[in-house]
Amino acid sequence: MEGNREIGEERVHKAGQAVKWAFVVSLAAVAGIIALLQLFRAHPAQEVLAKAVERVQEGDIEGAMEYVDPQGQLGIVWQENVGGAKDSIASLMDRYCMEFSSIKYKTRVEGDYAEVQLAGGRVTVFGRDEHVPLAFFDLEGSDLVFYLQKKDGSWLIEGTNYDLQEMLSGSLDWLYEIR
Repeated sequence: MEGNREIGEERVHKAGQAVKWAFVVSLAAVAGIIALLQLFRAHPAQEVLAKAVERVQEGDIEGAMEYVDPQGQLGIVWQENVGGAKDSIASLMDRYCMEFSSIKYKTRVEGDYAEVQLAGGRVTVFGRDEHVPLAFFDLEGSDLVFYLQKKDGSWLIEGTNYDLQEMLSGSLDWLYEIR
């Protein structure tokens, strides 16, 4: 009887050890999965820019402006139509549409401030009612950076490292000459 009791206690001990190890392995697996998801998850600031780009692709410039801080550089230029920027963009969006593909971002965050660089991908410009590409832009190595700030718990686009007025004047004139 004593021998059976020792065998039973040994089995219980081994079963307890097996349960402990299974628990430890399960915790490690869950921690690994969470770490992996965090590693490959885009930063919320980057997600905001991606949503704005998606709206531009849909031809919804007003929708894209929902992600822009009205008190930031881009917001002020847009609201006050500085240098006719709002009119120029509206005219371009009426005549052309853009398709973004394989867009890659580089994101740097410090507290409530972020810089999101367009680091790769392609932009194809089409006539509004045509399916023939008019132009392609390779974003590989692009130095276009968007500045974002977290305000009231939401990330908003503040501005870019380029002067929007300068970008709209002259540098896009070739689009008007394509037709």
